[in-house]
Amino acid sequence: MNLHLHQSRNEMGIAAAKAVEDRIEELLKEKEYIRIIFAAAPSQTEMLNYLTSSKKIQWDRIIGFHMDEYIGLSKDSPALFSNFLKRHLFDCVPFHQVHLLDGEVNPDIEVQRYSKLLNEAPIDIVCLGIGENGHIAFNDPPVADFNDSFTVKKVTLDTLCRQQQVNDGCFGQFSEVPETALTLTIPALTNGNYLFCVVPGTAKKAAVYQSLFGEISTSCPGSILRQLENCELFLDTGSNPFPIQKEEKTFNITAIDVLSNRPVLLNTISNTRVLLPADFEVDEYVGEGLVDIQINGIKGVDFNTTLTKPEAILECTKYLLSKGVTTYYPTIVTNGFDTILQLVETINKACQAYPLVNSCVAGLHIEGPFISSEPGAKGAHPEEFTRNPSIAFLDQLQEISLKPIALITLAPELEGSEEFIRICTKRGVKVSIGHSLATGAHVQMAKDAGASLATHLGNGVPLNLQRHPNIIWELMAQEGIYASLIADGFHLPPSFLKVVFRAKGDECLLVSDATCFAGMAPGEYDSPIGGKVVLEASGRLSMKGANGLLAGAGKDLLENIDYLLESQLLSLSEAWKKASVLPLKYMAGDKVSNKDWVLFKVKDKVVNIQKVYKDGELVSDQTLEK
Repeated sequence: MNLHLHQSRNEMGIAAAKAVEDRIEELLKEKEYIRIIFAAAPSQTEMLNYLTSSKKIQWDRIIGFHMDEYIGLSKDSPALFSNFLKRHLFDCVPFHQVHLLDGEVNPDIEVQRYSKLLNEAPIDIVCLGIGENGHIAFNDPPVADFNDSFTVKKVTLDTLCRQQQVNDGCFGQFSEVPETALTLTIPALTNGNYLFCVVPGTAKKAAVYQSLFGEISTSCPGSILRQLENCELFLDTGSNPFPIQKEEKTFNITAIDVLSNRPVLLNTISNTRVLLPADFEVDEYVGEGLVDIQINGIKGVDFNTTLTKPEAILECTKYLLSKGVTTYYPTIVTNGFDTILQLVETINKACQAYPLVNSCVAGLHIEGPFISSEPGAKGAHPEEFTRNPSIAFLDQLQEISLKPIALITLAPELEGSEEFIRICTKRGVKVSIGHSLATGAHVQMAKDAGASLATHLGNGVPLNLQRHPNIIWELMAQEGIYASLIADGFHLPPSFLKVVFRAKGDECLLVSDATCFAGMAPGEYDSPIGGKVVLEASGRLSMKGANGLLAGAGKDLLENIDYLLESQLLSLSEAWKKASVLPLKYMAGDKVSNKDWVLFKVKDKVVNIQKVYKDGELVSDQTLEK
């Protein structure tokens, strides 16, 4: 939904009419005739007055409908909606055709007749309002159905709805208002290609408030409009519900959407966004939760040692949430089979014991042991545990793991890789190429078998490579092979990052590859995968006495975004997208619905997390912690 706020009722009506006028012009460039449904209510008067005065609209190419009508009123009654629309629209301009609901004939027959007319072709535009009880047309709360199987139906009017007709001056007293009516159903209206909703006046403020901030339910039928990207909502000063009431603020956020750079009203529970006017004043950003598909540990917690306890993984999860990471894939690196199975069991126990861990751990990333043993390619992985792919071990992993084995990094030049990749792909396990010296033929084979990612492209290879061809060029050239990158300022130079961003576009993901030393104080530490390591104040993590060879990463995913902003390699929008939406889409597909949100500010090109929502619920509030 796109929200438009105006200072007066007249300004609101004219703005809505101009938006309808523009859409009509655009549609008539593509179609011979267009079909429009109009609401009949005093709330629509200003919009209708402007439309009838328009010199741009070719009315003889428009087929008109209306959306509801009383049952039992005589045809000359001024309260009939059909007569209202004749006075304000249908008799004022030369429509190609106008189809009116008849409330004097048999309702069942009229329902069939009007439904047939409506269903002859798609409805292009719907001009509607919201009632004082939240109704759309005459879909009052007691009879509203978001999944109604009917196009038109007979309804009994709610008491509040009937009173509104008196409030609007359509009837002198409550007893005069008919008790039944015909109405287009909610799906009949919301299936229109473009919706323009005009809601003025203080009497509608409560209904607008519930439509925007309340639960999406038939208790306020107008709330369904919040889910529609093709709906434009126009309000005046009277119906404007801002500022949000304090008690509702927990689940309703007004901030700049980091991806669209537009102010939005976000409801974290219903996972709906309303676009606010561009000049709406907000000083915070909101973005979908960060997703780290390669993380070995954080803040002293190591996923690759059997000494780690489930309660430590809970603390690790809390720390990641405070850094905006709402979904992560614990990454288990090269080790003995028995040790890897023990590490998986520890993660199982953490997920069983702590619901927060279970909600944040989406699956496991197994990085090795099916990788190259060659120097440079193996990186800091222990050579003695590298080996050829084993389907039997995959079976063991999948049998014991509570979470999906979601991603496996391997070197496709190893014997048995092709069959292994095909079996993984068939089982829904994604395969990534990494820690490898594969040739172009190996890369092509892996892709054909189902591999779809390059693990930390540009790393896990020797310092010196053949000019061309080499594995980096081969992976860069492959369409359909995503690339994950560590953008911490140490693993890759800015020029390389620029090239990959340009070459891969939205097939490029950010990962932290963080070790347990990320978030720790600078110093020397013992690492299970690199022996003695040195963490510098800058965040650089290297193996001691190995000529500066990196030993994984000392920065979290949020710090990768900070580096990209500071170095001006990506905009905030692009950096956040590559660390949130794109990795989630890669791992879970288009159908996944993300209900994880991060509210943050940016100062001096550094992201400062304010609040974090997991599954719509507030789980980390930095503003309170400070």
